[in-house]
Amino acid sequence: MKSDLPSIVITGASGFIGRYLLDSVKDEFRVFAIARRSRKEANVPYHKNIHWIQCDIAKWDTLNEVMKYINDHGGADFLIHLAAFYDFTYKDHPEYQRTNIEGTRNVLEFAKGIRLKRFIFASSLAACDFPRDGEKITETSTPDAGFAYARTKAAGEQMVREYAAHFPCSVVRFAAVYSEWCEYAPLYKFLSTWLSRKIDARILAGKGESAIPYIHVQDIISLLRLVMKKTEQLPRFGIYSASPDGSVSHKQLYTIATNYFFGRGRKPFYLPRLLAYPGLVGKYLLKYSHLVCEEPFEKFWMIKYIDKKLDIDASHTRQALNWEPAPRYHITRRLLFLLEKIKSHPDEWRLKNEAALLRVTRRNNLVIYEALTAKKDAILPLIIAHMKAPENSVHFARYNKLEANDFQCYLSTLYHLLMATVRSGDRSLMIQYIDDIALRRFAEGFLPEELGETLSVFKDIIIRELVVDPELKNMKQEVYDYVGLTLQLAQDEVEDLYDKLLQKMPKEKISESSLLPDCKELQRMIRQLSAFYQISPEEGKYYEELQQE
Repeated sequence: MKSDLPSIVITGASGFIGRYLLDSVKDEFRVFAIARRSRKEANVPYHKNIHWIQCDIAKWDTLNEVMKYINDHGGADFLIHLAAFYDFTYKDHPEYQRTNIEGTRNVLEFAKGIRLKRFIFASSLAACDFPRDGEKITETSTPDAGFAYARTKAAGEQMVREYAAHFPCSVVRFAAVYSEWCEYAPLYKFLSTWLSRKIDARILAGKGESAIPYIHVQDIISLLRLVMKKTEQLPRFGIYSASPDGSVSHKQLYTIATNYFFGRGRKPFYLPRLLAYPGLVGKYLLKYSHLVCEEPFEKFWMIKYIDKKLDIDASHTRQALNWEPAPRYHITRRLLFLLEKIKSHPDEWRLKNEAALLRVTRRNNLVIYEALTAKKDAILPLIIAHMKAPENSVHFARYNKLEANDFQCYLSTLYHLLMATVRSGDRSLMIQYIDDIALRRFAEGFLPEELGETLSVFKDIIIRELVVDPELKNMKQEVYDYVGLTLQLAQDEVEDLYDKLLQKMPKEKISESSLLPDCKELQRMIRQLSAFYQISPEEGKYYEELQQE
């Protein structure tokens, strides 16, 4: 990681906008990417300038550790806060409070401890209620929409305004963000319906005049870059609209999409607003009667917005930043690119958009990882005591002959390996490193039964201690899946490895093999893997070479 580069913290780095932003800035910034998913789960490739930090922003203790870690690595110039929860149910989900309110407050406190040039908060134009006919939303409009997500964004904006006393802050209100693959749930659902043979494929609600502004993700990135570039010229606090002027209606999108996709126009049927409610009731009845399998995307709360327009006037942003959306990225032009993706890559199109629809409130593996971290000092002594007990001396004879430090070191390494596997959601880590651990144990004369029994003790004691945790009381199956099945997989792998080793060479020759891993180096690597900041073996090698230089 080049220390002469400016540095940036990105929360929500594994999300839709976060991944595009990462890809854009990774060669020009040192990036501290904060996400609840592991790098592997987020499908973000290794890059020398990216430090991937896996944590939940609603957990202050971990975030406080992240702050110390970032300061130890030179601090950060900018923080872009993208992490947020949103779904389309219109219900006041507790995750809105936990992530969008408490999480944002934590991130602002976290930012106070870092020497920032500017804090950038991702808000939404949807936080503003639809204006009356002829009026437009501007940067000075109050975020006054009544649904849960809007209220949390309004609260976030207010918090950011207050924290501007500590560091410069900018609020950027996003229009509906989409990419070449769409990845914006309502637009995906509209296109999937209009371009299908479904019974409602040609139905538009009201007069088809429901309209919102859309913005391409690359335009979002160009605006965020300008906010960072012009930070010295910007006020200590300011609000900007990441949007083109005006809005685009369903009728406009329908006309463009059907004309291009079918090669001819398809006349829509307009469903009067008064019939929208019974029409939606009918859709749900079909779902509940199992005549259709798909859950209707439309919700009853959406009916009140039929034929309303969220028109935008973003002239202040254009003047303040000397920025405007690229004409080629306007939804009415870019829609043709989306339609080409549907035609040429239909399966990938569907998979990407269905993945974008999933709203995971909390990642169970990360909750279990945090519990493993918190309980490590309590669980390891229980495992040691069980293995050292006189009644178990026969089962663990070899272990009882080890030096006390070596014995504890081995168990700690195994525990960290389990932590890394659970946190990343990647059981291949367990396979990769259990082979190295088992190879050394085999060279030292351990029998496979003894290693298997050790893993079994780990499994039983850890599961027993975790399931009584109040935060995990409703996650017993997940605890078994992430801990129990992982350790069972390790047992099977050990047995397979022993069989192969015995076929290849006598046990007395194993200790002479150049394949035998260095125990201290193995422990260092596994401890690194289990930390909240993630450095792969390739990264570790890269940093070692830099230090030598």
